[in-house]
Amino acid sequence: MENSSAAGTNLSESAEQKRKLKNALLMKRIINIIPIVGMAVLAVLFFSVCAVKGYDVNSNLEIVIKKALIVGFLATGATFIFAIGSFDLSLGANMLVSAAIGAAVYVKTNNLVLMFIVCIVVCVVLSLINSTLASVFNLPVFVMTIAMMSVFMALSSVIISNVNPNGINTQLSRPSNPGNGAYQVLGNIWFQFLVLVLFVLLCGFLFNYMKMGRRQKFIGGNPVCARLTGIAPNAITLFSFCIAGIGIGLAAFFTIMQDVSISSSSGGGVGMNMMIAIVFGGMAISGGPRSKALAAFIGGFSLAFLDQFMTLLLLDSATGSAVTQIVKAGLFLIVVTALQLSYRTKLLPR
Repeated sequence: MENSSAAGTNLSESAEQKRKLKNALLMKRIINIIPIVGMAVLAVLFFSVCAVKGYDVNSNLEIVIKKALIVGFLATGATFIFAIGSFDLSLGANMLVSAAIGAAVYVKTNNLVLMFIVCIVVCVVLSLINSTLASVFNLPVFVMTIAMMSVFMALSSVIISNVNPNGINTQLSRPSNPGNGAYQVLGNIWFQFLVLVLFVLLCGFLFNYMKMGRRQKFIGGNPVCARLTGIAPNAITLFSFCIAGIGIGLAAFFTIMQDVSISSSSGGGVGMNMMIAIVFGGMAISGGPRSKALAAFIGGFSLAFLDQFMTLLLLDSATGSAVTQIVKAGLFLIVVTALQLSYRTKLLPR
């Protein structure tokens, strides 16, 4: 009788564990699709306000894509930094320095290819400087990024003021450059969107199918265990900042292509929008095993749809911008709270 009772208890406990596991997996699936559903809802709201108020859908959709492109490139690259449990607040300033140097080079050479190379190289070099300060010299990341952000902002101001105090005008404009075939392609918003998709797919491949991506998540989840297994954190950190630099460089290059001229205010707020986009995409900025490259893409478009929806909805309101920032901050806190609650589980992350 005692043996049968013990067997019944074990079966009951096993059934309870299976039920908890099933519920945890269901919750994980729900959390994974919430960012996509959120982006779809915001897209529906955007198209609805265009239809109700009679705004041109095509022109406003182009604005949405332009906003999402810059944040998407920047945030996708930054995902590699956040995945290892680090962060960098100077990414927006890094982009501005690169855009300023790239625009200045184009003004002197009139060469788009050279401008592209300069944008990528400058961003990678600046990112590696940050990585070296953080990983090799073991400087506190928060202090380092704040200091470098100030340095990069000052450097961009010096570059721009030396070329033209009012901003660096590249004279790039698709209507006024009909004979420039390269610019007609590179300046096309749909070509830029295609480049973003390819970059996101490449980053997703590195994250999910390459050893380097898995090691990044391991370091972000438990750096002590990662180090004990023989993973070199400094090499992974350098790699992460290097990929981030490529994303920043692409964002800088397409910022020039979109804005035509570069000033000290170019890309304003893009650094904060980058962090919001990553969270909106369903990734915790603490990194670890739940990091995913697609989060930046989803979050970037969610943020762009939200911004344009609020702009069109409150176009006649004097407090429209303030209301938009409040709504954005409120949604940011809600998503962060939901992510934290979803991670409170007895299941170990895989």
